[in-house]
Amino acid sequence: MVKESTRESGVSVHDRQRDRAARGVRSRSAVAALSSDRPSPPRRRRPALAALAVLLIVGGAALAGLLALRLDSREPVLVLTQDVPAGTRITTDMLGTTRVASEGLRLIPEKDASMVLKAYTMTSLSEGQLLDTSLLTTAEPFTSDQVQVGVTLKSGQFPPTLRSGDEVRLVRLGDGSSSVRPLAVGLILSEQTGADEGLSGGGSRNSTATVVVPADAADEVIDAAGNELLGMALIRRGVTVDSAQLTVLGGSNS
Repeated sequence: MVKESTRESGVSVHDRQRDRAARGVRSRSAVAALSSDRPSPPRRRRPALAALAVLLIVGGAALAGLLALRLDSREPVLVLTQDVPAGTRITTDMLGTTRVASEGLRLIPEKDASMVLKAYTMTSLSEGQLLDTSLLTTAEPFTSDQVQVGVTLKSGQFPPTLRSGDEVRLVRLGDGSSSVRPLAVGLILSEQTGADEGLSGGGSRNSTATVVVPADAADEVIDAAGNELLGMALIRRGVTVDSAQLTVLGGSNS
């Protein structure tokens, strides 16, 4: 009786375990089937991002169009191919062209180059500088009582970095038997140096300059420079031809 009861009990336990396993498989299958039958949740749309993308596309197209218009609006204008001293008449070899958007500016278009060849510079201009109508004049830059003189500059007797457009006071230095004599106020038109040295008091005695001075002072300025007794003092920089205060000072002969 005991063995039969055990066998029956053992079979019953096995059967119960098998039944539970079968039920578990069916339950998972049912859950999976139910899950597959459910509709997937709808995607959340992002209208703000879509609108931003549209704006970026439209904005990029507008910017490209604007740049194309700006490039098309560039015009050839005159530019200097070399440094030009104040009071110089413009010549063909000084001119080049470049394309810029010149609307609202006073730049000189390439088609007006023939008119520029009759003009003089009002101040010293640099290589690569765009020509502006305010920088030029068609009138003679100097009056009949003003002359240009060339002088040799001795080291230590002129300011460092002297350049075109500097207004200077010219004096005759004392030589032991005479004191300093003021000669004139002049305007440096151009300068040239030897041995690759600038007008900086660096020892070059080949430094020269072209200076416009009152005609009544010209002889004494030339004489002082020839005897290495010409001194210069810087008054101001960037002076235009028409604003220079050219004056005969007390030491010159009238």
